[in-house]
Amino acid sequence: MDRDRSRYRSKERRNNMKIKVLQIGAGSMGTRRIRDLTARADVEVALLEMRTDRREKASNQFGIPCFDCMESALAWGAVAISISTPPQSHSQYVKIALDRGLHFFCEAELFPFRYREVERKTAEKQTVAAPSCTLQFLPLCKELLRIVREELGELFAYTFCLSIDIASWHPDEGTEYYARNRSTNGTREMVTFELIGLTDLFSEPQGVTGIVRTGGELGPNYEDSWSLQMRLKNGGIGQLVVLGASPTVTRKGVAVGSNGTIEFDLLTGDIHRRLPLLGIHDTRNFGSLSDLLESVYKEEIDTYIEAIKGTDQWPHDFRKANVICGTLAAAEKSSVTGKVEKVNPDFLPAELPDQYEDESE
Repeated sequence: MDRDRSRYRSKERRNNMKIKVLQIGAGSMGTRRIRDLTARADVEVALLEMRTDRREKASNQFGIPCFDCMESALAWGAVAISISTPPQSHSQYVKIALDRGLHFFCEAELFPFRYREVERKTAEKQTVAAPSCTLQFLPLCKELLRIVREELGELFAYTFCLSIDIASWHPDEGTEYYARNRSTNGTREMVTFELIGLTDLFSEPQGVTGIVRTGGELGPNYEDSWSLQMRLKNGGIGQLVVLGASPTVTRKGVAVGSNGTIEFDLLTGDIHRRLPLLGIHDTRNFGSLSDLLESVYKEEIDTYIEAIKGTDQWPHDFRKANVICGTLAAAEKSSVTGKVEKVNPDFLPAELPDQYEDESE
């Protein structure tokens, strides 16, 4: 079967046939992925969605085949899938893709699949594994990466704060919305989302101290504040604070290096450089997040398709996803133990933020 699929892919490339992509999930992110995939002339899209209302909406809006069970959806003949489901269900679809030799994209991870198995099976079957890395496609982040590599010098430290109003997310939905649940609450998810971009910019964390607490009024036993202090692989220090209970939104960072300082604001798109050793002192704008976000999502899914075609490379992998989620796990464990915890890509987040034990006791 794998040889047959490989021959199909080769024939598809030679004849410029459409790539059949099965979109799994049609919530807000899934609908966005359908829109961007159907905008391509080289892609054919179908949907797997359990909710009748979402299937009907997608069928009416995009005119695509819609399925309510995996068996029927797979019979459609996809060579690739796009997973836009709540984070706790990603792994079941990743496993199907790995077992069947399908390319797969999935939204930002919280409980990622074991990266060694992903690496082994995708290498065997020559498939693309594409965990989401949305911020890497943001113009501001592309310029920040250049500055960090070419101008900042040795990184001493960075600090970043994200404050979001979780109560404003999908206000018409209740606990059926995954971000309303303690395990997958939006603040917790955004820790890993921000770390994807920060780790790419600055360095991978190796050790973490963390504080996790409930500071607002989102509900009992609903953590809304994460604070991480990280020892980075390159010797620098990283600090990340993610808050979910304030009505205001902030998304700002500062990085200090041997050549000076940079300040950046993801919401406004501003980068302020103070690099006296290079004679640089300026503020430039790379576009507000609200104006650019949809084009960034489109570039992300386009890169996935181009990676399948062999004309581009996916910039993020499951080992990095495991390191990032391992950083969250280490921070949450540190909040329980009061100790510096080592980042281990094989030690991933517990179901709940306080489900860790101090083995030394």
